[in-house]
Amino acid sequence: MKKGFLATAILLIAVFAAVYLFIPSRLIISDVGIVKCSLPAAKRFLFEEKNWRAWVNHDPLGREGHNYQVSNTFFTKTDIIIKSDGESYTTTLRLLPFNVDSTGIEWGDTLYTGNNPFTRLRQYQKAIALKKQMDVIMSNMTSFLNDKTKIYSANIVRAQLKDEPLLSKRVIMDHYPTAKDAYDLIAEVRNNVALQGDSAVGAAMKYSAAIDSNNYELMVGIPTSRMLRSNNGFIAKGLVGGNLIATEIRGGEWTINKAWENIRQYKADYKLSSPAIPFESMITDRTKEPDTTRWITRIYYPLRD
Repeated sequence: MKKGFLATAILLIAVFAAVYLFIPSRLIISDVGIVKCSLPAAKRFLFEEKNWRAWVNHDPLGREGHNYQVSNTFFTKTDIIIKSDGESYTTTLRLLPFNVDSTGIEWGDTLYTGNNPFTRLRQYQKAIALKKQMDVIMSNMTSFLNDKTKIYSANIVRAQLKDEPLLSKRVIMDHYPTAKDAYDLIAEVRNNVALQGDSAVGAAMKYSAAIDSNNYELMVGIPTSRMLRSNNGFIAKGLVGGNLIATEIRGGEWTINKAWENIRQYKADYKLSSPAIPFESMITDRTKEPDTTRWITRIYYPLRD
């Protein structure tokens, strides 16, 4: 009986020794990732709690066992509070700007295991479960941030525009230009193109913006086959080609306005400068196609080389 007791005691001592030997008093949990995404865009999505829905698959019945809260945000660091099975872990997420279009993500936590061997073993098991959950979230997070179509809700691409002649006209209005205003002005330009013995060779181009709280500008242009004459407010010019960012969307005015917001956000995120005004090319003639879901529009934003 003494031998059995001694063997049990030796076994327990060995187990406790192993716990103390192989499980340190401080467990560091960490995850790292690199994304092809600008720092401002990464901050916008990682530091706003509502955006975590994009990579955390929440169970509508609340059975997933994990909840994430963004807290204590400061410049390029924020705390991510993970609540799981009655426990709360305050993890820290840091962003490291590697380049204008690359950002590093460092996410981690430190768990203290204590002196009690049972507590130490239990904390070790929690650390394993927490690390596994963070790995899944980090994978989903980096996959999302590497996809610009998800960040900007549009496929924004770098492209080049060729030089071409066009005839344009600019007007000042006391209200924000409507689609009808644009097409009325386009009709005027097309008529002047025809009077000069030329024909439009491309889709109509448009730019509109607020000058102040009471005045708005509307400018339209029609690509032509040759350089025409300027007359009666119609301006013949050469559209100077070069580098640009562009996107193509399908939909009505709300969709087009949203695309403008997205491409301007992209320009700001990547600190791009523009030497000329941006414009939209109305591929679909709205006067002939009443179904807005079939309207195709391309937005072009010239870039400085």
